[in-house]
Amino acid sequence: MTANANWFEFAHTPRALAAALVVSLVVATASGCDRAGQKPSPPAADSITLATSRYAGAAPVFVAVAQHLFEDEGLKVTIQTYSSGKSSLDAVIAGNADVATVAELPVALGVAKGYPVTILATMSAQADHGVVARLDRGISGPASLRGKRIAITEGSSGDFFLDALLIRQGISRADVQVIDRKPDQLMAALVNGDADAISTWEPYVSETRRRLGANGALFSGERIYESTFNIAAMRDFASRRSDTVTKLLRAMARAEKSMVDDPAAAEAIVARALDKTPQETHQLLARSHFALSLDQNLIVVMEDESRWAVKNRIVDAKGRPNFLNAVYTQGLDAIDPRSVTVIR
Repeated sequence: MTANANWFEFAHTPRALAAALVVSLVVATASGCDRAGQKPSPPAADSITLATSRYAGAAPVFVAVAQHLFEDEGLKVTIQTYSSGKSSLDAVIAGNADVATVAELPVALGVAKGYPVTILATMSAQADHGVVARLDRGISGPASLRGKRIAITEGSSGDFFLDALLIRQGISRADVQVIDRKPDQLMAALVNGDADAISTWEPYVSETRRRLGANGALFSGERIYESTFNIAAMRDFASRRSDTVTKLLRAMARAEKSMVDDPAAAEAIVARALDKTPQETHQLLARSHFALSLDQNLIVVMEDESRWAVKNRIVDAKGRPNFLNAVYTQGLDAIDPRSVTVIR
């Protein structure tokens, strides 16, 4: 028998097959380790950029960051901070961020302009808007706003609230002089006398009222307008990265549960994020209701806001938008279908 024949016989014996199996296992084990004999690194975290603002309605985001809930869900979240939800959404539309925390009004206006933005979930609802006015300009009540200079952030929820307040007084938008300012410029406009009143939201309302002291009057938005604060993204992002959306919403749901289970710890986190005292933070959070949801009324409100924006020439509508496209239900459906009441 030749040497090749001898090798063929040996290679097919039980002993040879067992030896080959051992060698294979050793090779496989070695390939799963680095040169130092350590296990390979875990897969890279799912990375996203989240644009947000220093607003009490975004409290679940601050809690999720502080308690490492994003990491627990396999997400690496980079936070970008803006002066308003509108600016946060603008960052998403421009491609500078993946997700934004924002009131429903900028989303409604974005959809009316033709941008494919969508709300992944509502985080909170709050009645924290108000008009702060100078008493020395003869403004003693909402009816006194006629003919006055009122600073707003155009296209923001403060803009929408001002109209709602004026309508109750029988005052049209043409009866006042509207001045457009960024949210963090409104207080200065009022204090410096460039405006007679401003229409905005917390914490700007309280800060401005405190700054004016005895010369300030506040007309609250309670029972006039309740806004929602939401998590929004482009529709393409939501559909292309549906698993990421689910992870994000799961982390937010855990954050909201943590706020209920340990409110004192949550308030301390939010106080640091907003640079507020514990008492101020408690008052701000008390104005908000936190519950992750997608409600049918959200679509109704955005439709109303879109019509308002077109009527006041804030946007030039491109056709009649379908606001069912402005909500992405699949992510929240996967976590808590009972919290989704959108009619589909």
